[in-house]
Amino acid sequence: MLLSGKVAMIFGGSGAIGSAVAHTMAREGAHVYLGARRQEKLDWTASGIRTAGGTVETFITDVLDEHNASKEVTRLVQQTGGIDVVVNATGFMHEQGKRIDALSLSEFMSGITPFLAAQFNIAKAVTPHMGGNRAGVILTIVAPAAPMAMPGHLGHIVGCAGTEAFIKALASETGPINIRVVGVRSHAIVDAVAAGSYTGEIFTAKAQSMGLTVDQWLGGAAQSTMLARLPTLAQIAEVTTFLASDHASAMTATVVNITGGATVS
Repeated sequence: MLLSGKVAMIFGGSGAIGSAVAHTMAREGAHVYLGARRQEKLDWTASGIRTAGGTVETFITDVLDEHNASKEVTRLVQQTGGIDVVVNATGFMHEQGKRIDALSLSEFMSGITPFLAAQFNIAKAVTPHMGGNRAGVILTIVAPAAPMAMPGHLGHIVGCAGTEAFIKALASETGPINIRVVGVRSHAIVDAVAAGSYTGEIFTAKAQSMGLTVDQWLGGAAQSTMLARLPTLAQIAEVTTFLASDHASAMTATVVNITGGATVS
């Protein structure tokens, strides 16, 4: 198994992506720790992992609160002795669709501030407990907008670009202490809305503005890719799990492209 004996801490672990990643990492032998804000959703995800034979624990945390995130991680490390894998699968509602003439500063920042704050707070909390003789990796799931230029997505594009820049900058600091930092850039995930992703609300608004259903909008997004298809939750989870494994131990300061060719840089 790819992650046998590894401790994997997944933030946003009850969401569509985090849950899929957790199931796959548990299948590959990791002891999974799922963190999110709502216990009910965490319990539902954990139950499914246990039913499949995986080992999982849950914890409540707010990644936008630096002190809370650090406190919870420190508490868990007293049980685990360290951390091998960290996944940032958090997501936040943000504005997509308004151009600058209709966009407020708070709407613009909604695509930037929570995403970068979560990234910083998670990294700040986990890095003291990783690396050295116990090689570590921090993985962040990011939307595809960083290399794009399209109207109505100012905050979203800047936020994604900031996320990818943070990944590379952090890797330069953690490489010498044996911690890799890698991003997973995904396009809209075809089955995430049905799995309860918050992106459903964003996609619905986009689709309605074009007189489409969400399924029709996703179909159009798929046709805009080189492969004429969108990634699935299972594909994101499998790639993320591989990147967490020793097979990817030479990879850091990079963002893996799983957009079906929607982006090429």
